[in-house]
Amino acid sequence: MRSFLTILILWLTLSFVSAQSDFKRELNIGLSQGGAVSRVVFDPYVDQKLYEGYTGGLIIRYISEPQLGIQIEANYLQRGWIEKTKTYGTYKRSQEILTLPLMTHLYFGKQTKMRFQVVLGPYGAYLLKDTEKNLVTDTDEYKEYYGKAVARKVEFGYSGGISVALRTQIGIFELEGRYSHCLTNLFKPGDEEFPYLGSRPHSIGVSIHYLVKIQGR
Repeated sequence: MRSFLTILILWLTLSFVSAQSDFKRELNIGLSQGGAVSRVVFDPYVDQKLYEGYTGGLIIRYISEPQLGIQIEANYLQRGWIEKTKTYGTYKRSQEILTLPLMTHLYFGKQTKMRFQVVLGPYGAYLLKDTEKNLVTDTDEYKEYYGKAVARKVEFGYSGGISVALRTQIGIFELEGRYSHCLTNLFKPGDEEFPYLGSRPHSIGVSIHYLVKIQGR
């Protein structure tokens, strides 16, 4: 039994050392293109339809350790929300934002062409454009944020995504699904004239990435 345990420990140690020696640091850069659906979580609740928009941007990834790296992005996102009143008419709020995520990148499948990947981390964002289309005809159904500017143009939140990557001789192709949750409110929380205690955007996106290796050791 002792001999078996000794051989097993020796084999695991040699496997770990071999994996470490085979590891090569990488610097990858690429683009992402895709779509996203979004809504805003209001407190009290507001009935909405999902807003469909475009998302895309730049990806810079540095893999510094086996199965671990850091990923910096600069993304453009179209988001918003759509309301349909009980009587007649709709309200649509459209926003364009620049997001700057700083993500931890984890991957599984070291020497294979196919990899399973996870990213998770915070983001900062800046509101580029905010427009609304108000076709609500019944003033009794007007909400207090109609015509109201957002409280701030800068926001913070976190994102998490899961992707599958195919590594080829001409580059890295990835398909990713990602969820983003804003931690700051669009509108200043409620008082007597503005009853909404929360107004936080959420979005789910699906995108295709193409990256190339700039540097490898």
